[in-house]
Amino acid sequence: MKPRIKKAPLNHGRTKKNTRSAPKHLAWIRTLPCVVTGRRCTAIIEAAHYRRGTDGGMGLKPSDKHSVPLCTVHHRIQHELGELRFWAEFGHGINPVSLAERLWKISGDAEAGLRAIYRARRPVRVAT
Repeated sequence: MKPRIKKAPLNHGRTKKNTRSAPKHLAWIRTLPCVVTGRRCTAIIEAAHYRRGTDGGMGLKPSDKHSVPLCTVHHRIQHELGELRFWAEFGHGINPVSLAERLWKISGDAEAGLRAIYRARRPVRVAT
């Protein structure tokens, strides 16, 4: 009988880091106000994933870095209307992709998170 030869791992000694799941970031997102209202709603704040143009796919939730804070009511409406229509009707000009990227970069900093939400909600001024 031939001796079994151990095969080298395909990762060549590197460990694979799961970049899709970030529970601490999601917990921090839930401490922020609802981005639609800009304040604490009476409903619970949830981490809403933005799927359009992310690493999510059919039946695959996007990475946690693509999350913004929405109250339960607005999160449910987001799913009912679909993302594009929801952000067009309720988004007040908010770009959820930019906001999620900003929140990911400052994750854990409560003051910076509040500022990011406030700035995302400000109307864009066009020079005339």
